[in-house]
Amino acid sequence: MDDGTTKIFLNTDSDMDDVRESLRAFLDYVAGKKPEDDFVNKLEEAVKEARKNRKWRHEYMTLLMRDQENIERGKIEGKAEEIIETGQEYDMSEKAILERLQRKLDVSLQTAMEYLERFGKQTV
Repeated sequence: MDDGTTKIFLNTDSDMDDVRESLRAFLDYVAGKKPEDDFVNKLEEAVKEARKNRKWRHEYMTLLMRDQENIERGKIEGKAEEIIETGQEYDMSEKAILERLQRKLDVSLQTAMEYLERFGKQTV
């Protein structure tokens, strides 16, 4: 990903005829089932220990809050882009677009100007 993270997608709903028993047990565990497997049992214990770790819980909550803030920022920026595109489509003046951004998104003039600079069409 662009932010340096790696995402792995697991298909836990497949029939799993073509995977080893140990992988099937792991995928069942990820899906919330409790298979009997030595590796999965060790993994369950490690997860329980990790949940007890205050530092890890704090880091997880911090990351969760950051992700939620980024999602909210993305929504606002998407709305800003839409307002700007619509305003330009209807030949609104920059002043009118800025006022609309401020009113609709409850942002400062400075922030509205930054959105307009970032998302507005550049006239040549």
